[in-house]
Order: sequence, then structure tokens, then C-alpha cells
Amino acid sequence: MGVLVIEKLVDQSERGTNQTYLIDIIEISLNAKLLNNDQIRYSYTEKMLTASQIAQKLGVARSVITSRLNDMGLSGEEGKTRAANPENYRYRMTPYGYKVQQGRLVLNKTEIKICREVLKLHNNGNMSANAIARELQKKGFINRSGGSRWDHSTVISIIKRWLGKL
Repeated sequence: MGVLVIEKLVDQSERGTNQTYLIDIIEISLNAKLLNNDQIRYSYTEKMLTASQIAQKLGVARSVITSRLNDMGLSGEEGKTRAANPENYRYRMTPYGYKVQQGRLVLNKTEIKICREVLKLHNNGNMSANAIARELQKKGFINRSGGSRWDHSTVISIIKRWLGKL
């Protein structure tokens, strides 16, 4: 690690003298040159970490990691599959039936019960998503925000995700 000292000549005509003052000290890090490409490749391809996560881990800027990934022929873009990796989940909203613990996607037992009820109502009758939402409300199921009101779009996403799996 090196240090760059910036000095500036400051005009002090009111005092009749010009003097040099120390303005700022900037630490220069040479970490970017010392990075191991194999470590970056392993973190990106095997561990499925994003460029931002690798940069944070190695203490360099994300642009450095993105540049290295591009040089290696890997896309530095954060793709949908990378962010949705269950071992390193990066989306704000988790799919219904899951929760995030320590960066990992795990089953949420309370929500799985609701998902099973939705699938049961869907399979037993030819109910629309709105009808299933009203039925969940009647039965007193609580949604994620703590209310009893259910939206048909939530019901549809539960059916799409869990149909044939539960």
C-alpha cells in the first residue's frame, strides 16, 4: 500500500507570502494488481457470488471484478439465475413458501401450509384465483403483511410455483 501526498500552493496575498500547505493524504491500494483470477473465477462460477459480493470480499471496486470477469470471458452482469441462487439469494421478496436465513433460501413452514391450502382449493374445484383468495380470507389465513386480505396475484404465483410439487 502506498501513500500519495497532494500539496498545493495557496495564494495568501493578504499576508504578502505564498506557502505550500498539505491538503490531503490519499491511500493508494495495489490490491487490484494482486488479485488471483482463479479465485475470482471460482467465486463467480462455483460459489455463484455476484461481482459486488466478490469485490466486497476482496476489498476492491466492483468495476475491477467486472473487468476481470470480462477479460476471462465471463459475463460480469448479475443475471437472474445468479441472484435467485438458493444458496445466495439476493432478491428483496422471497417466493411464497420460503424465507431467507443467512443468505440461503429455506422453507417457511407457516407459508407452506397456506400453499398447500391454495393447491387443495385449486385441485378440488374449478375455483378462480379470486375465489381462492376470498376462501383464504374466510378461513382466516393471514398474509405476509399480517392482514387477512388476499390478492389473486399472490394466489396465482403460489399455484405456478407449487403446482405438482406439494
